[in-house]
Amino acid sequence: MRMPSVSVSQHNQSRSHPFGMLILYCLWICSLIGLLSGAASADTLSFSAIQDPENLARRYHLWEDVDRTATLETLPPADSAEWQHNSAGLTNFGLTHSAYWLRLSLSDLKQLRSEVYIRLNYPHLDEIDFYLLSDGQVLKHLATGDTRPFASRETQHRTYLLPLSADMPDSIDVVIRVASQGPMMLPLDLVSQVSLLKSERPLYTWFGVYFGVLAMVFLYNLLIYLSVRDNGYLYYLGYVAAVAALQISLNGFGFQYIWPASGTLNNTMILLTTGFLPVAAITFVMKFINLSKVGDRGDNILSWLLLSSFGLVLLGVFVSSYGTILKLAQALSAAAVVYGFYIGVKYWWRGLKAARTFALAWFVYLIFIAQFLLDVSGVIQPSILSSHGLEIGSLFEIALLSLAFADRLNAEKELRLNAQLELNQNLDNLVRERTKELEQAYQKLKEISNTDGLTGLCNRRHFDELYLLEFQRAYRDQIPIALMMLDVDHFKRINDTYGHFVGDICLKQVADVLQNVLRRPSDLVARYGGEEFIVLLPATAPQEAHLIAESIRAAIEAHIVLDRQQTIQLTVSIGVMSACPSARDQHKMFQKQADTMLYQAKHGGRNQVKVADRLEVEGSI
Repeated sequence: MRMPSVSVSQHNQSRSHPFGMLILYCLWICSLIGLLSGAASADTLSFSAIQDPENLARRYHLWEDVDRTATLETLPPADSAEWQHNSAGLTNFGLTHSAYWLRLSLSDLKQLRSEVYIRLNYPHLDEIDFYLLSDGQVLKHLATGDTRPFASRETQHRTYLLPLSADMPDSIDVVIRVASQGPMMLPLDLVSQVSLLKSERPLYTWFGVYFGVLAMVFLYNLLIYLSVRDNGYLYYLGYVAAVAALQISLNGFGFQYIWPASGTLNNTMILLTTGFLPVAAITFVMKFINLSKVGDRGDNILSWLLLSSFGLVLLGVFVSSYGTILKLAQALSAAAVVYGFYIGVKYWWRGLKAARTFALAWFVYLIFIAQFLLDVSGVIQPSILSSHGLEIGSLFEIALLSLAFADRLNAEKELRLNAQLELNQNLDNLVRERTKELEQAYQKLKEISNTDGLTGLCNRRHFDELYLLEFQRAYRDQIPIALMMLDVDHFKRINDTYGHFVGDICLKQVADVLQNVLRRPSDLVARYGGEEFIVLLPATAPQEAHLIAESIRAAIEAHIVLDRQQTIQLTVSIGVMSACPSARDQHKMFQKQADTMLYQAKHGGRNQVKVADRLEVEGSI
């Protein structure tokens, strides 16, 4: 922490004016207290007072290692003024040769009930070293990054995740080293496994829509090419393919699914796709406008000059540094987009009708690519719009370019195509409306078929479907899953004594108690038949499952069923099975074991909970 300084002139003035010196001294004390209180609040992050997810941008301290020579052992002391608190919450530090070290402290890890991750949410960082320390000793070191094999990531994810769990010391220090030749993006947050899955859904939905649109545009224009045999469509198809290849590389999907074993190939592919995309764009522009026949000599020279420049960039991928080629490719890419806009406006002015939409396409893309370049260079901080600017801009551009190509067809073909598009649109709307009606009717029928008519709970058939999915997820992620079988004690006697109408009231109120006790959205309770209920608790260890079962048993025992002048006290017997699955097809054995525990609870005196012994379960399964 840097102390406020007082200049010599101020010091002399304060000596000659005691009152002024007193004011300066008070201001100094106030600022010092403010700095100390601000630093203290950022020093330790307690798990008892965090949100999920928790943005860590303002939580950590930062040190810039200019020459990249520091190691964990040679770092400045934690209380050194060289560590700067990221009070502004910056996440984008631009293109830099420096390595950045991040430090933060975490406490109350014993309160964790499920796995939590420290997430560095940017896929293109060359070298990342995560260190977990306790009392100055290294508990864990994870070395990863996109210049290292994808398998170096402890959690197989397109971004970088450092898992934390309750079996770690209650207080730890986290130190992270990041070095990259590309943009130094450090969006750091703390996220639970559940929140991670929730946050990934809209992202993957967006990319599914994005690549789906590109695929449809590609196939649509391929069919047009096969119909009209205009070679301009081949250049356009090459450009669409180049856009898709660039986005696959930029967003980490290529490294995750296509070339996970080679970090070197990953960086090479990013540069190659970054360089190849403008080459495809320029050749497409030249063909679309037909520059070789109608273009000015200067425009043709400019086109070939840009093509030659990108040819050199592509050659430079194999002989020059990543950072140099990336900066050059980004600068030339911006020039290529300006070139496309210039050509479109010029030849629209000259009377080429198709160039109007063509110019608009490049103008829209120019806006988004400018925002993207400002983002990666550190001029602006990341936002959803800037992070996805290239995808959004390319969708608009590709759609507009497709329309521009349609304008190039003769009037008769254009009218026929527009009529067909309108017919398809009307038919699509009609089909969509009908489909919506059918979907609504289907959903109503599905709800009826999936619900127990008496209690309103999930019925047995639907529970079995959901249980199988959750069990396979638990096996895949290697997390525990708990299953409870509940049976209302002496229910036949209640029916015989008070009648089936009162028995139905008892079952409904047992269902209400179960739903009140089970608060987590992921928990599932169902009526399994007669007076028997079943409960599914994902990500729940045996000890926690036992506590929840006891809570259920106690809540039902404390609940009094009132029917006119009669009061009925209910009790339940519960059998519990909780473990981490060791095979995909063990779900029936888990259920059988829970049922066995229920049998023991009922024959052991009822109104009690029996939990399967884990070693006994592993031996029997």
